[in-house]
Amino acid sequence: MSNNSIKFYQDNASEYATHKNLPNSMLFPFLKHCKAGGRILELGTGAGVDAQAILEAGFELDATDGSSELATLATQRLGQEVKVMMFNELTATNTYDGVYACASLTHALREDLPSIFEKIYRALVSGGSVWASFKVGTHDGTDSFGRYYNYISKEELNTLWKQAGPWSSIAYESWEGSGFDKAPTSWVAITASK
Repeated sequence: MSNNSIKFYQDNASEYATHKNLPNSMLFPFLKHCKAGGRILELGTGAGVDAQAILEAGFELDATDGSSELATLATQRLGQEVKVMMFNELTATNTYDGVYACASLTHALREDLPSIFEKIYRALVSGGSVWASFKVGTHDGTDSFGRYYNYISKEELNTLWKQAGPWSSIAYESWEGSGFDKAPTSWVAITASK
């Protein structure tokens, strides 16, 4: 993740934390792909809204965020530690029944995506699943807040995920929405199972 993106979340953590109070509606279908009561890794928990829903659904959760300010706010919300961790620091092997990354990996530097996707594959147990969403585009850039986005196409994502490991299944969904900046945004999400 770029320094500008981290700086934005550090400087605006409190405001960002109040932006979203309901969990992502796509979280619940993803959790059905995961072993009941299993262990989930969340990459980029933000204020912990989705993390709270994961815990309330009966899963064990390791929540992470690259911003120490957001991790502190999420820790307070969840009543459990949220680890400050960058995506490329993931070292787990055969540990998680699910990896969940809502609008977080879209901030990863494009050149780092292949190794991050491989790390996610290794972190999953056999039969484990990942769900990750990305802003769609053809070249990286920044938004009006200076946050970096890889703005990647579904086709490029498909190629990179397939290179990360021998997935048993990969599916995509696309939709139109927005984000913190409220700008119209095309999104794509992957659900892949090991």
